[in-house]
Amino acid sequence: MKKTIFSLALLATTSLFAQKSEVKDAQKAIENEDFSSAISYLKTAEQGKSDLNDRWLSRFYVAKGQSYTMRAFSGSAENVMSDVDSAVDAYEKAIKIGKDVEDANQGIEMLKQELINSAIENQKKGKNIIASKKLYKRYKMNEKDTMYLYYAASSAVNGEEYDDALKYYNRLMDLDYRGIRTNYIATDVETGEAVTFNSKEERDFSVKSDQYVDPKDEVTESVRGEIAKNISLIYVQQDKTDEALEAIEEAKKENPDDIAIIQAEADLQYRIGNVEKYSELMKKAVKQDPDNADLHYNLGVSAEQLGDIKTAHKYYKQAIELDPEMENAYVNMASTTLAKEREIVEEMNSLGTSASDNKKYQELNKEKKEYYLEAMPYLEKAVEINPKNVGALKTLINIYYQLGEDEKAEEAEAKMEKIKE
Repeated sequence: MKKTIFSLALLATTSLFAQKSEVKDAQKAIENEDFSSAISYLKTAEQGKSDLNDRWLSRFYVAKGQSYTMRAFSGSAENVMSDVDSAVDAYEKAIKIGKDVEDANQGIEMLKQELINSAIENQKKGKNIIASKKLYKRYKMNEKDTMYLYYAASSAVNGEEYDDALKYYNRLMDLDYRGIRTNYIATDVETGEAVTFNSKEERDFSVKSDQYVDPKDEVTESVRGEIAKNISLIYVQQDKTDEALEAIEEAKKENPDDIAIIQAEADLQYRIGNVEKYSELMKKAVKQDPDNADLHYNLGVSAEQLGDIKTAHKYYKQAIELDPEMENAYVNMASTTLAKEREIVEEMNSLGTSASDNKKYQELNKEKKEYYLEAMPYLEKAVEINPKNVGALKTLINIYYQLGEDEKAEEAEAKMEKIKE
């Protein structure tokens, strides 16, 4: 029998040609944005990639990075983060080989941007957990970019992924992250609107074009107090009050007069039921920032909780003076006023039918209407600010009918119907 002898050299050459062909086919598929075919070709090539020289092995890894990046952000990937990891690993291997470093670096930069863009889209759709994972991955790709760790923590909180959020926030505290940055702003001559530019150079160049004027630099405030506050609130959520208080005390060591930290401590005291301590801290905050409408409003809330309605009204009115569009301040002014009305109604219902009781009833009814008249403008303003405030509308309708303002009541009911449509 005649023996057939195969040339091992020929087999090796044929195998090498096949691997190169698969890589070429993958590159063409990537150009056509067909990541499924590209990944399929690359999986075949991977079986014999040990036959490839550094040039072709580098091309293989760059193509793999590109194809997994495409799939990760196509909207059809089952495991986005796994695809991202595969892409990063492939690009890093290409860089290590040293043949297509520029292409691999560009791929990594594109991947970073895609992580940010897709995270923003996830946030818009309320998908905060996956957004947090993407932002954390972006941070891990360059740990000097600590702002993405901060954004990842915020998204984790919004997604109620508190363990991750706590881990990220504590890491930020360890890194002494403050989040202070400079915004480069100029006014668009055509629209009159302030525009924030990506860099000082971009802003200054735009100003030279005469399309923008009034350049200015705005330095943001430190977010360290906010981070301490969020850490404490997460601990409160987990029933770890001692840890929450420790987080605040740690932040106070550095800057005890930081208003954000004072607010954080005040919020914590409020949450654990220490309303008097909350009020004390908020007064301290108001002294440092007397024009802050939110602080006055919060003091109003604490005074209301303590049963001091007169003081609550004082703070709510101050909040309204500082911010005439503060809807909640108007609502609270109305609700605290109407709280007195409820007491009157209870007394009216307890009266009998004697002449003296009837007289008392009329007096109380007149007093009740005075409270309606006092609360009405606050509710009307709240609805003016937010026409979809159903609670305010319902209360207004009742007040209008009680005061004989049937036409106004019908108008308010028509607004209610529009909201339901």
